[in-house]
Amino acid sequence: MASTVNTGVSSAVLKSQTPKQNLIAQGAEAFPAFFDNCRDAFQLEYSGRPRKRARLEDSVELSHSPLGSGITIARVEIHLQQTSDAARHVGTSTVLEDDIEVGLVDSHGLDTSKPFFTLVGHVGYKKSPLLEFRTTTSLLPDTVNLLSRVKSLEKRSRRNVRPGVCHSTCRLHQSNGPSGPTYTLECSIIWLNGESAFGAAAKKEDWDTLTQFYPEVKNNQSKSWTPQEFYSSVHSPSVDAPESELTKRKVLETDLYPFQRRAVTWMLDRESSNQESSRSRLSFTPAKDINGQPCFVSHLEGVICSASHLSTFDEPKGGILAEEMGLGKTCELIALISLNQRDSLDTNTVHANTIPALTKSRATLIVTPTTILQQWMDELARHAPSLSVLHYKGVSDPALTKKGAMPILEDFAQRDVVITTYSVLAKEVHYAVDPPERSLRQRERKHTRPRSPLVQTHWWRVCLDEAQMVESGVSAAAQVASLLPREHGWAVSGTPLKKDVQDLFGLLVFLGYQPFCDSSAIWKRLIHQYGDLFKTLFGRITLRHTKDQVRHELRLPPQRRVVLTLPFTQVEEQNYKTLFEEMCEECGCRPDGSPLNDDWNPESPALLQNMRAWLCRLRQTCLHPQVGGRNRKALGRGQGPLRTVAEVLEVMIDQNETSIRTESRLAITTQLLRGHIIGNAKDDDHRAEKALEIYKSALEKSEAIVAECRVEVSRAIARRSDAEVTHNGIGGEESTEETSEGRSKVSLYSALQLQHACAFFIGTTYFQMKSNTRITEPDSKQFRDLEEQESWYYDAAKLIRKELLSEDSAKAEELMRSIEQEKDDVILEPTKLTAMESPGGVENVKLVHKARDLASILNAQAELIEEWRAKVIELLLKPLIDKDEEGVETTGEEYEDSTKSQDTLNAYLDALRAVIADRSTCITGQSAPLVDQEMKHLTQMAKLGNGHAPELILELLAKRNGLKQKPDDLLSLRGLVHEVRGIETALDWQEGNARVRAELHIIRDQAKQFAAITQEESDLLKRLDEMIELFSATMNQRLEFYRQLQQISDTVAPHKDDWDDTLDVAALEAATRRQEQQTRSLQTLKTKNRFLLHLRDESTNSDETQRICVICQSSFEQGVLTVCGHQFCKECISLWWSAHRTCPVCKKRLVLADFHQITYKPQELQAQEERSEPSSPGQSSSKISTESLYADIGNDTLAQIKSIDLNGSFGTKIDTLARHILWIRKNDPGAKAIVFSQFREFLDVLGTAFKQFGVGYSRMGKPGAVDRFKNDASIECFLLDAKTDSSGLNLVNAQYVFLAEPLINTAIELQAIARVHRIGQKRPTTVYMYLIGDTVEEAIYEISVARRLAHMQKRDQRRSKSTTPALGEAAIDAANSLELQQAPISKLLAQGNGGGELVPNDDLWSCLFSRAAKSQRQQTVVSAEMEAEVGRHLRQEAAENRRDGV
Repeated sequence: MASTVNTGVSSAVLKSQTPKQNLIAQGAEAFPAFFDNCRDAFQLEYSGRPRKRARLEDSVELSHSPLGSGITIARVEIHLQQTSDAARHVGTSTVLEDDIEVGLVDSHGLDTSKPFFTLVGHVGYKKSPLLEFRTTTSLLPDTVNLLSRVKSLEKRSRRNVRPGVCHSTCRLHQSNGPSGPTYTLECSIIWLNGESAFGAAAKKEDWDTLTQFYPEVKNNQSKSWTPQEFYSSVHSPSVDAPESELTKRKVLETDLYPFQRRAVTWMLDRESSNQESSRSRLSFTPAKDINGQPCFVSHLEGVICSASHLSTFDEPKGGILAEEMGLGKTCELIALISLNQRDSLDTNTVHANTIPALTKSRATLIVTPTTILQQWMDELARHAPSLSVLHYKGVSDPALTKKGAMPILEDFAQRDVVITTYSVLAKEVHYAVDPPERSLRQRERKHTRPRSPLVQTHWWRVCLDEAQMVESGVSAAAQVASLLPREHGWAVSGTPLKKDVQDLFGLLVFLGYQPFCDSSAIWKRLIHQYGDLFKTLFGRITLRHTKDQVRHELRLPPQRRVVLTLPFTQVEEQNYKTLFEEMCEECGCRPDGSPLNDDWNPESPALLQNMRAWLCRLRQTCLHPQVGGRNRKALGRGQGPLRTVAEVLEVMIDQNETSIRTESRLAITTQLLRGHIIGNAKDDDHRAEKALEIYKSALEKSEAIVAECRVEVSRAIARRSDAEVTHNGIGGEESTEETSEGRSKVSLYSALQLQHACAFFIGTTYFQMKSNTRITEPDSKQFRDLEEQESWYYDAAKLIRKELLSEDSAKAEELMRSIEQEKDDVILEPTKLTAMESPGGVENVKLVHKARDLASILNAQAELIEEWRAKVIELLLKPLIDKDEEGVETTGEEYEDSTKSQDTLNAYLDALRAVIADRSTCITGQSAPLVDQEMKHLTQMAKLGNGHAPELILELLAKRNGLKQKPDDLLSLRGLVHEVRGIETALDWQEGNARVRAELHIIRDQAKQFAAITQEESDLLKRLDEMIELFSATMNQRLEFYRQLQQISDTVAPHKDDWDDTLDVAALEAATRRQEQQTRSLQTLKTKNRFLLHLRDESTNSDETQRICVICQSSFEQGVLTVCGHQFCKECISLWWSAHRTCPVCKKRLVLADFHQITYKPQELQAQEERSEPSSPGQSSSKISTESLYADIGNDTLAQIKSIDLNGSFGTKIDTLARHILWIRKNDPGAKAIVFSQFREFLDVLGTAFKQFGVGYSRMGKPGAVDRFKNDASIECFLLDAKTDSSGLNLVNAQYVFLAEPLINTAIELQAIARVHRIGQKRPTTVYMYLIGDTVEEAIYEISVARRLAHMQKRDQRRSKSTTPALGEAAIDAANSLELQQAPISKLLAQGNGGGELVPNDDLWSCLFSRAAKSQRQQTVVSAEMEAEVGRHLRQEAAENRRDGV
């Protein structure tokens, strides 16, 4: 933009930049004076600087100056005309033709008639004066905007920050016109040639400046790209594309397919030095600068550059090879390596980004995942044995260390291929760059860090196999890969998108594609705003074929796809149904997916998350009941060993019986609550009689539960005894039998508590009836009968209470008996030190005095110990309440009363423990700091009124402290013994005379006495410690007894403290509803328990006569099992129950909850095979439906598989899979298979089962797993999970693929299928998908099929003009290709080991409820028909009765 403005100057003022802004000149003198002052400031600024400083500042200014390398993108010239009287002031300026560089400090009112400007001299502007002037002409809007931008850029440069990529310049020109001096203000904006507005030095204002003068065309591109859009933009050579003559050379041992030759031709073209128009830089459009010179503008990159700068762009040689899995990317690369080799090797070359010289190499460096390293070595040896190959293992490789750096570089130079792994590349990150400079170090490094030979070699070609490993380009491996010097670079991946489109950025970083590799901002603009350029870029550098595109050229053996639908065993089905019911209850919906409540929100994030977690758990259950953390926890195993189906059934029975007992207790508790509510109504004189009926009913139920629990305890004890005999008493961890016995005893305890409460409340009710004079006359026969009943039930409650407390009371009484027996065993008599007398020696006098002092302390301690011990024994031997038959009855406050005596007992025990510790110090001389610290803490607490009996504890510890010795003057028996030995040793060394011998004799006698007393006191001290332990154990056990007693008392506490004036109807109705609900739940649990027991009987007795209906004497598949254990066909029992409401066999009254549906499903496998052709010759694939895609195959093979015996059972799916593999072993010897699952935990379970069944396997992720599978004949299976990266893995030695479960996202399972069905496979392959019928697996499979059918229909719609119908196999491959391109694999899988695939929210409901809803509708139809039949029968029977009555 250029503009010119002619205007006059209405006023001008020149001021100094001092705070006072002194006036220097005004009017016509202002401009000449401004010129002179600017020159003076310039001279002062530069002449006063030292030469070195001036040189440095000038060099810095020049380094930042854009002059000479910029493109002027905007300019405005303002011609200022002075008034006529200014001619006489011309002489004030020494130069009439002159330019000065100025700064536009301020401007305002530009859109008015008198714009205002403020200028300052640019160089030395701080000392330059300010020139303020007004003009006489208003400015156009474009000129105003340009000047505003100039002022903004000028302000930015004055802040001493980096000026960005564009800047402004202002020059004031002085000339002499015919009418006097003329001044021209020229303001320009200059852009640095080739610099980006998104670079490191750029500012936001730079982008605003660019779009102001070169407006950006609005782009309607969507904000995000899907993987499908990426795959649709890549290059795929047409069938008739010319092939290079080089590809016709025989350089490989195998022949390339036509599409591979076209791919190699394209790759050769990408590596050629011929820069065609297709290599031109993206996004640049031609433009002109302000001088009319051609330039180029890219809004994508934020760049303005000249034509010469644009011509320097050189697109990287290489690209992205993204062939679909199994299409031979490896062969294409080997062909490229063989066809395009480096012609000659110079000594050294210099890489653009490095200073040291690099060694040229003819080699291609291949970086591959560790898992397929050996596969690469094998493929190179098989296809191109003439190539020289080296495996590089890293800088730390011992072999490399021995050779040294230069030999390995020379070796690299002569090789054809060098192969290494990503893990090696990641470890080389610290050896790929120079260490940071340490300028402050005093000494040079002693050891120089070795440099990776990978970055010292200029490679002819670098190939990243499975290039999605570099992701976004920030990993260590990605960093090293981008630093590798090379001539050509190739990123190879069948799935270049690992997470999202952002992964492509890492590939561009590796390829060094400017400017995207250096600027994430430009990359984001490309993917979010420039869709056409995105397509152009990746259409230029990426090649991809799909199997659908090249099917007519491939010669792959056929592949069968067979779906095996398996039935659950009855145990597994019951477990699945239980979990499904739990899911429905937790999610607030019915089995058909309809909500239970009106406020149910199907879009709630919490609900969706919960449904997703349940779906994952149900899918895991279809594999095995123990797959998944929640399933293992539910079965009570955690990380324990794997359970068989029989063990799972026993766990289910045990858990259900526990639930029955729990629900029974809850129902009885609610029934007691009803009795409490009725019995608490003050206005009803007969309230107690009404409550009595309820209490007695509850007692009967509780007695039944107690009887059942006693039987279960007896059985558990018997099982434990049998187990001990079987295992010969071998100890170890707690056995299952011991755990079962413990649970049974806990259940019995809870049942006895309930029975006690019922008996107690009945006794209380009789007491209330007896005491109510309005209904019972005192001393009457009725009164005495009621009193007798009261006593009987209270006595019964007391007996039950004694049984409840028997274990705790027995333990406490045993400890109390021990105290009673041992209380006299420890008697503290005066110490024998008291009786020691001086035998007359001189040396021992002091010892005797010390012994007497110590004796007085020990004797005083003994008195305290005896006193406090007696008090403790007195408290501990008090009889337990409720144990004395003639004693005081329980009051309900026993626990509280016991805690009061407990405080006293604790105080005495603490003090006793402290005194005994002090006595230990007097004997051994060793202090007890822990005891001292504890007593100090107790004292502090007691002073605050806290702790046990604070006043008593202060009193007792005060007595103890009065006897405690001070540390500085400590006497001890052991110290006295030490002194005696010292004196004895000293006398031994003296010359022998009569006195010394006499003294020595005396000292030795005393030493013996001290040793004997010390031993005696030590033994006594040990007994005192044992006594303290016994006291503590007894105290704790008594406290536990009273705690249990208090807990029992709480269960019979009054319902309310006060009477209700009237019956609490609301509470009674709520309790009644709760009891009814609990009764129904209990009935359902009992029916389920009968069914589970029936399953256990079925597993041990497969007699077909058990499947005979008692009524019609016919066998059945769909039947009903009653709670009383009888089974009938559904039709017969429906008719019978409608008329009689009883069991036909035992006449037990039955309700709906007493029936449990049973199914004797034929345990047969169903197989469907995906057809490779339409069902009829004239049918196109667009008309294909689910039914026509799959057709039944023969059942002979399935019968043979089913007939294979196994030593154990781990469930339908695992057993069938193992049988199938054993069948393959017999019928297809030497064949191998892959087993694939999304759940790693299932493969753990499967591996355990395979070991038991004798199936050899290896597993992905284990060392040497792939090599063993390929070369070890004993390995029949390869276990592969979805989360372990298997990209690029070639397992064509396998012919069978087993998919353990159906997947919504077909792309996940295709990862496994592609390991087998790929180029190199010579034999037909078969894919078996296992699914369980009538479960979420079947629903998921239907969704997956529907999605693939939708892809096929779309494909056929695009080809609808074709008259030739598409083959089914081609259509399926096309659908599979589209599935692979829908989303990256990592986005299809949940994080963590336990999570599987991510199911979209839209599919959650269908996965969980579609099959159940369909079954529900079918059952509804059957039930309606049956109901109509029952109604018809009843009407007929009624009509016959009426006829007979007539």
